[in-house]
Amino acid sequence: MKTSPRIYLDSCVLIDIVKEKVGSLPTDRNLDVWYLKQLLQAHRAREVVLLTSFLSTAECVAIEAGQTLVSPVVQEHFRSLITSGQYLSLVANSPSMGAIAQDLRWKHSVVLGGPGVLHVASAMDAKCVEFLTTDDRLQKPKVANAAQALGALGLKMIRARDTKHLPDAYRQGDLENGRPEN
Repeated sequence: MKTSPRIYLDSCVLIDIVKEKVGSLPTDRNLDVWYLKQLLQAHRAREVVLLTSFLSTAECVAIEAGQTLVSPVVQEHFRSLITSGQYLSLVANSPSMGAIAQDLRWKHSVVLGGPGVLHVASAMDAKCVEFLTTDDRLQKPKVANAAQALGALGLKMIRARDTKHLPDAYRQGDLENGRPEN
């Protein structure tokens, strides 16, 4: 029996999917969102397993930083994406994730902020092979070194467009939606 690759989605990629749906996605992320949508379809077909931390339910509350008034449409998009069970599975926090988060810093010198390290620990605990993110803060030198260290531990921190686990059937554009150029 073939096992499906396990891919972790950082909350920022989920926010990007909703931004695209309501027309506020920066154009430099169109290709990433196209790949994410293809991955969501592959998850529904059980060809990949997409996971995110329960923490994402608390982080995915607005499409702009500091936004306090969020339309019911945006709220529904987040709820259906994250909690419907159709598009991804939620990973519950556990004591082992706390130990992984501690060991990332103590044993591997991976220094990430609180939510970031919990997302990474969730991905590692769930045995994910890729960690998809568009968080530009992860390009900082200290964190870029963390991405290298995580790669050595078997977790690649990448953008969705760089996934190696999207099945070939999903890499084709269709006549209506195509695949954006970038």
